[in-house]
Amino acid sequence: MRIAKGGAGATSDAVRAARPVRLLGLLLLSAVLLASCDTVSGPGSITYRTFAMGFTPFPYARTQIAYEETWGVIVSDGDMAALHYDGGVPWEEALADTTYPTAFQDALDYAYISVPAGHVTYAAVTPISIDRNGLALRRGDVPNEPLEPPWSGYSFDHPDVIQAYKNHCVHVIEDLDPDYFAYGIEVNMLRWLSPEDWDAFVTLAADVYTNLKAAYPDLPVFLTFQADTFHDFPSSQTTAIEDVLPYTDMVAVSGYPFMDGLSDPLALRLDYFTSLADLSPDKPFAVAETAWPAEPVGDPYWLNIYADEEAQLQYLERLVEDCDYLDARFICWFFSRDYDEMWQEDLQYLPDAPVYRLWRDTGLYAGDGSSRPSLGLWLDLLALTRTAL
Repeated sequence: MRIAKGGAGATSDAVRAARPVRLLGLLLLSAVLLASCDTVSGPGSITYRTFAMGFTPFPYARTQIAYEETWGVIVSDGDMAALHYDGGVPWEEALADTTYPTAFQDALDYAYISVPAGHVTYAAVTPISIDRNGLALRRGDVPNEPLEPPWSGYSFDHPDVIQAYKNHCVHVIEDLDPDYFAYGIEVNMLRWLSPEDWDAFVTLAADVYTNLKAAYPDLPVFLTFQADTFHDFPSSQTTAIEDVLPYTDMVAVSGYPFMDGLSDPLALRLDYFTSLADLSPDKPFAVAETAWPAEPVGDPYWLNIYADEEAQLQYLERLVEDCDYLDARFICWFFSRDYDEMWQEDLQYLPDAPVYRLWRDTGLYAGDGSSRPSLGLWLDLLALTRTAL
């Protein structure tokens, strides 16, 4: 999830002119379908899907009922569980290969027993901080505890960091037995926010990837890339992603194109997803995180962004068309239900309230639990046969 403010992200006439000709037929068709879609009428011309579909288990409130209902949506409204651990690394325990902090281990155990048989499991961890500007903080009794010496002075390529992180990845893989495993989340943002750390991260990625593939040769092991940052800084970001392409089995992206002020999904640049897939067309493509709000975004976020249920539906249509075209392996819609309750309880009072406000209303279910039009399309797609590639 990209949480730093980016550039304008505007698409120049020159970039528009350079878009691949091979996309025009698909995208013109997509534009016609979106413009005429007043109600959910099904997935259009798509008769099967290659992609699994799922959500993260982040709840809409801090209650047991909310946790259970969120998992209920994962079970009934998808065929994938996205287990996303972006709250730091238990560095000391991982290095010593000893018992993990109780709360974190309980979360791993609960997730494992909650994923139903037949569901795809996508698990993601990262050695990069949640701010994407340095080494991940400590996962202790709570997420993102401050780093203490000597860890607070270590770089990504320090031998203890690399060994601890390899152990951490193995721990999570062994606990969750995932079908897909990301060992770095939105890693290209580090190149933007802390370029002096990039080379050290590449060293870590090479070591971790090589060891994980040796241990789990049949498991897709990969990094995820943030699409909006890529489009804001295409030259330096292309170079950065090319640095780590040898160390990823997939091109998996996160994308929240509304966050820089885009209110019309029909104005989304034509190559939003495909330009990243084209960086390594031989690798499978996936959408590791995405969403679109169904209500306007406003204060305390730093932009006022108009949104409604129709715009959310139009974005989902576009997302599906691109994923169908790219034979995507999975789509993760990050929040299944608006977290209005959690916002009212405490998130609005936290220092990062502007960030939490951005994604508050991106669920396929509204805060009161009622379904949105996008959910109808989502369920129509879920009903299609999923063809493994």
